[in-house]
Amino acid sequence: MLELFLLQIALFSIFPLYFTVLDGPLRRVSYYIYIALVLLIGGFFGNVYSLPVTADITVSGGNICYGAFMMSSVLFVLVERDLFILRHLVRLVLLVDLFNALFSNLAAHSLSHQGITNPHNTSPALFDISTPFIILGGVLIILELLTLLYSFEKLKKYHFNPVVTGFCYILLFITVLCIDGIIFPLLAFGFSQEIINIVFGSLDGKILTASAYAFPLILFTLIRRKSFISYLSTDDFRWTLLLKTSTQLTEEMSEQETYREQADTVFKHTDEGLAIVDNQGKVLRANHALCELLALPISTLLTRTDSIFSLFTYPQRSLELQVLRTLPWRGEITFGDKHHGLLSVTKVESESSKPVTFVLSLVNIDEQKRIQAKLNHLARHDQLTQLPNRRVLDDVIESLQGKAFGLLVVDLDHFKDVNDSYGHAAGDTVLRTQADRLRLLNDEFPDDVLGLSRTGGDEFAILIANLPLLKVTQLINAIQHRLAQVIPLNNQVEVYISATIGASFQAQGENRDLLQEADAGLYEAKRNRRGSYGLYEERLTLESQRKLTVGNKLKQTLQESKVQVYYQPQYCAKTERLVGVEALARWHDDELGWVSPAEFIPIAEETGLIEPLGEFVLKRACEDGAKWIAQGLCELKMSVNVSAYQLRFGQFITTLNNVLKQTEFPVRLLELELTESAYIERENEVLPLLHQLKQLGVRLAIDDFGTGYSSLSYLSKMPWDTLKIDRSFIIGLPDDQEQCKLTATIIKMAHDLNLDIVVEGVETREQLAFVAQRNSQLIQGYYYSPPLAAEALIARIRKEQTSQ
Repeated sequence: MLELFLLQIALFSIFPLYFTVLDGPLRRVSYYIYIALVLLIGGFFGNVYSLPVTADITVSGGNICYGAFMMSSVLFVLVERDLFILRHLVRLVLLVDLFNALFSNLAAHSLSHQGITNPHNTSPALFDISTPFIILGGVLIILELLTLLYSFEKLKKYHFNPVVTGFCYILLFITVLCIDGIIFPLLAFGFSQEIINIVFGSLDGKILTASAYAFPLILFTLIRRKSFISYLSTDDFRWTLLLKTSTQLTEEMSEQETYREQADTVFKHTDEGLAIVDNQGKVLRANHALCELLALPISTLLTRTDSIFSLFTYPQRSLELQVLRTLPWRGEITFGDKHHGLLSVTKVESESSKPVTFVLSLVNIDEQKRIQAKLNHLARHDQLTQLPNRRVLDDVIESLQGKAFGLLVVDLDHFKDVNDSYGHAAGDTVLRTQADRLRLLNDEFPDDVLGLSRTGGDEFAILIANLPLLKVTQLINAIQHRLAQVIPLNNQVEVYISATIGASFQAQGENRDLLQEADAGLYEAKRNRRGSYGLYEERLTLESQRKLTVGNKLKQTLQESKVQVYYQPQYCAKTERLVGVEALARWHDDELGWVSPAEFIPIAEETGLIEPLGEFVLKRACEDGAKWIAQGLCELKMSVNVSAYQLRFGQFITTLNNVLKQTEFPVRLLELELTESAYIERENEVLPLLHQLKQLGVRLAIDDFGTGYSSLSYLSKMPWDTLKIDRSFIIGLPDDQEQCKLTATIIKMAHDLNLDIVVEGVETREQLAFVAQRNSQLIQGYYYSPPLAAEALIARIRKEQTSQ
């Protein structure tokens, strides 16, 4: 009987194996017809005969047909490389089972009819009993076929060697067929002990049948190895497709085609250079924009044998493929004729087993680099004199630590008198003239002068080489002589400005604070005689004594609440109406006179007095604002400066809540101004505090933008509402074309970031017109008003209300 069993296995196997060599349409038709025939006859063969292969092993005709169906279906899917065939196979099983069930009922009814001719005495029970078995078998066939091919797909994702994968497929095939041999009789006849014994007693026949039908699959993986490997390389199947109707599938295909057309249109017509590349950097596809950026025709890009990444430099070296191992990758590169670009490389995310590809995106950022260079220059240079600023000076001093060099601090004497007497424009002329004169030192002392910068309002710093004292004295005398020359002003007035100089030096291997020491020498020289110079001495304590005096007096003044709060009006650029004020701390001492905020505020920060000082100004400003509202004057936006020390080291948010509660000042009218020192290089520390302030309803403004330390990256990261443009940007308007461009750029940048703009230092009608034309919201400066005491401000408000 073994020979008869093998002949039947061979008969059922030879046809599906033969179909694998046919062409596509004929092959598919042949498989569908063959599988349908196997299903038709298999529905009855289980009851027709059983084949005793050996004395202990018996195989039913139904099992042989079931194995033939599973083997043929698996071969069909493997050779077509399309799991969507499952949809049609499931439908075919349902149709054939329906036909078999109907035919069984009809045949049983016909055989039971008295007038029917039944020459072989076929029992109607043969067909009656077949119907439930056909239905059960059909359900199990569908479930087992789906389970088997689903397991194939999951195993395919592990990308094993094809031989290993094929071996695992065969084991899965045998396992599923054997499981069917157990589940089907148990469901058909029940779970009695007798049935269980029969099922597991005949399990050898199931294993033999499954193993026999595994042989054609083995032949396919060996003989049609390329076809099998091609199946393993196909995209992963979306199993949800089996549940969709034909209409849904058509709609999805139409939608996917629309998406593809849209993506193709974007790819072709975007200004961004795009390319699809393989894992060796070879271009598979590129758009017109990329060809224009690289100045290469599309044919050259597609036929290049080397990587496209060799066309880019990053930084100062060729962009190798190794740089792209960590994806997605994004960086600034150079390409072509020294063009700057932003390059992005992203792996194409897909669950398929196709070769890896990448999307390359290139954007030209030459214009952004040009603007960035201007803004960097702005951040590191004084806009009035175009000299390097304090930030550059600090960087140079840091680089010279441990070396022998000297520092001169040059302060212009009585410069404030020029501003007070002739206005800030005259003061600016003086500063520009003196800066130009100091530049000439580079030509006169090329080996001695290492650097020049403007560090403050009327203060300059000069780095010099380690010189003998006599040479230093000659250099200082030359500086003072040069600066002491008469300066003509525009109004035909001539002024004379002397300079007081402080100097400090460090020897090789030392690491001293030369700027502080040179300042100490400067203050000592000023105390003795303006227009002289002072060399720092080791025990010089004048600066510390001054700080101690100012600190003690400030503490006493705060205890007595004698600090004054002035208000500088802010006007709407469009209506020229008063809409807000900035609260400013002012201090007059009977002994020291008017003490500049530039002096006592840093001392307050160093001595810990900044918290009571800041709380005093905040509370007084809110009290005055609430009082003005109660008096029916007007609602004015109140801007209050907040020190970095208040924000980072104190309980400022608690203080703010208490002040707002006590004064009942509307929180919507309060705006807190912070300079960049409050957040520069402390983003993680300060950002949560700023968000807490925003949650209270307070507005936030970045103050004195562009005065030396501004970092552009913080503009977008911090929750600002307002950007205050420093006076140094306004002083040259509208005559200085370069300053006009830079100011317009900053205004546009603020608008792009949705920030309100307050322009400080507006003193002329022309300056007002320039910034107003560019949609600056608020104007603050001497054109409208200097800072006023509260009484003077109230008088101005009443006067303006009367005139309206």
